[in-house]
Amino acid sequence: MSALGSATAALFQRYAVIIEAEKASGAVDPLADDPYLSLDNLAWMCSHGSAHSDSLPIDKISRWLGCIQGCLAMRGLADLGRERDVSRPLFHTAYKASGIEIPSSRARDTGSDPRA
Repeated sequence: MSALGSATAALFQRYAVIIEAEKASGAVDPLADDPYLSLDNLAWMCSHGSAHSDSLPIDKISRWLGCIQGCLAMRGLADLGRERDVSRPLFHTAYKASGIEIPSSRARDTGSDPRA
């Protein structure tokens, strides 16, 4: 598996654990009937994305990761600042291994967000 595929798969696996923990908690999924936003669909996306992280187009995989992150954040199951702290080192390591220049970070315009 490529370095980028491994980093991507690791994040899908991370989110699968969060989703499974929420499902196991017995909490009712308020979006259970939504074919796109339900925890069951998010879990499927994690499983499929992890298994096919090297064969699916990178733009699709990136959209899926962002969708899952956003859905988890909106449910209060993930903090986007924390996810940035987790994902950035994974991808920077993958970029280095793949000979891809690490993109520079830019400060957020708010100036008050410590996660910038």
